Amino acid sequence: MAKKSASRTRAKARASALKAGGKARPGVRSPIGSDQLPVAVSHGFPVPEHPYYHLRLAFSLEGADPYQIRRVKVNGQRVRDFETYHDFRFVRNQILKPGGHGELYVRWDWKAKQIDAVEVQAEGGPKGDRPLALKARAAAPPYGGYWDPAWRWYASFVLSETAGLERRDEPVHTSLAVYADRVHDPKREVRVVSVDPLSGQQREVPSQVHEVKYYKAEGVKAGEEYQPTTTFQLSFFADVPAGGSRVYLAFYGNPKAKPPAYSDGLTVSGHGPGIAIDNPFYRVELHPKSGSIDEIQLKMGVGGRFYHHLETNGSLHWNPCFYAPPKPWLHASDWDPPPEHTVLVGPAFVSTQRSGPVDPYTEESHMAVTYRFYSRTPWIFLSTLLQVRKDVAAKALRNGEVVLDRKLVDEFAWSDPEGGVGRMAITDGPRHPKHAKVLPADLPWACFLNRRARCGLGMVQGKLADFRLDGGLPKIFNRYHYLQWGKWVYFCRPLVYTFASANNARLVPVTAGNMYYEEMALLPFPLDPEREDFDALELLHLKLSHPLDVQVVEDTDARAPEGWVPPVLVQEFEEMEDEE
Repeated sequence: MAKKSASRTRAKARASALKAGGKARPGVRSPIGSDQLPVAVSHGFPVPEHPYYHLRLAFSLEGADPYQIRRVKVNGQRVRDFETYHDFRFVRNQILKPGGHGELYVRWDWKAKQIDAVEVQAEGGPKGDRPLALKARAAAPPYGGYWDPAWRWYASFVLSETAGLERRDEPVHTSLAVYADRVHDPKREVRVVSVDPLSGQQREVPSQVHEVKYYKAEGVKAGEEYQPTTTFQLSFFADVPAGGSRVYLAFYGNPKAKPPAYSDGLTVSGHGPGIAIDNPFYRVELHPKSGSIDEIQLKMGVGGRFYHHLETNGSLHWNPCFYAPPKPWLHASDWDPPPEHTVLVGPAFVSTQRSGPVDPYTEESHMAVTYRFYSRTPWIFLSTLLQVRKDVAAKALRNGEVVLDRKLVDEFAWSDPEGGVGRMAITDGPRHPKHAKVLPADLPWACFLNRRARCGLGMVQGKLADFRLDGGLPKIFNRYHYLQWGKWVYFCRPLVYTFASANNARLVPVTAGNMYYEEMALLPFPLDPEREDFDALELLHLKLSHPLDVQVVEDTDARAPEGWVPPVLVQEFEEMEDEE
């Protein structure tokens, strides 16, 4: 069904373009040239409907019977990637239909000003005994051809925006898996190129390759079922219009490529868990023992600071946390050091990953905290995972906690559930141990404000997921957000919580296998007293909640099987086909 929906969408777009201007997409139409049938050929650059360099053949067949394409060649080289259309609608099974307007889109890595000869061999008639040959020669335009022949292959990423939001410098995280002999060193070789859908202009964009893995099965012969494979994660920044799509190409296969040199002002200093990260928007210092966010220094012409530095370890970001008395209350910010700790430094982003149990809950708990600091965004990505590994009676399991010295902030604002913005002076609410404010668990965003320093710190929610490994219902008890203040002020989301309640001696049994995951972002921002709004927080929530859709389109390697390779199943079955 997904394939049909995508085909219908492409067909509508193509029909509209042809009705408006007479051709499916930008490109230069070459003079007609054919042995048997008039065929118009044009060269096209990658666009969302066909995200690869291609040749478009336009023609009209006579007769009553369709033709089955047997082979397509360009300059004598066989091409296996092509699509057929009839009257602007996709035709499956690579069939050419008679009458009306026929089109064939052939993937071909053309070069500017090059002459390309196309040959299509097909068979028609009830017995397939009526041959058809479409032949044409076409001169490529003087622009828009293959980005750089030194890179032999590429994969296409079609990024689609579905939430009606203009995306600028949007972080994209995706992955590729390619035959191992196609790439030698992905970190050195890969280049990401954006393609303008109107002009065909191509521009290299900063990218980052990480988590490179090579797989080769021992004792298994390479063939249709298996080929040695290299996989890697790929990250870059994209611009996509609201409700639109853009194509980005990831080139690889250049063993002589030099390492890319991108500089977007993202720097790292220090060592161990306590590194410091700078970009044009902020400086973040991590705690030297735990690696938790310890201090955020705002740039952007403001110079405000956010920190805690009052009690326990003094970190700004504490959670996840675990409290099952008589054992003490412990947080991820209490790690000294984290059981597992990795740092990834690249031109697009810096990330830290910390995981493991927190003592003394070494058997009961597992936590994981990931931070990502981007070169082109003013916000900080956080993800936290809390897993209960052994049955426990808990008084508090929490997430999403931000703690500040109260002298740094004086107001609190939030996205009102009924629309608009709610706000309050922090000390207008009851003092600790009572909650100053209680808000829904799925609150889109909240923020602390410092009017004297004209800055704010936003907490923006992304994904929330709770589940149990055995398939049962996850344990949730009193889930909400709350604000408290004393000498400090903090904002938090309980998962299981009786501590700050009328009957706080209760302990809630939580079985092993309960898992709690969340994604959020911290956004330090300047505060304009003359035009105070929180649009940036609302927009960030929508972006985190509606990431770009990423579709990968790759070429067919010559070693790929000609037909469908059935999976290894316990019992054979016949694939069902839709009726025509």
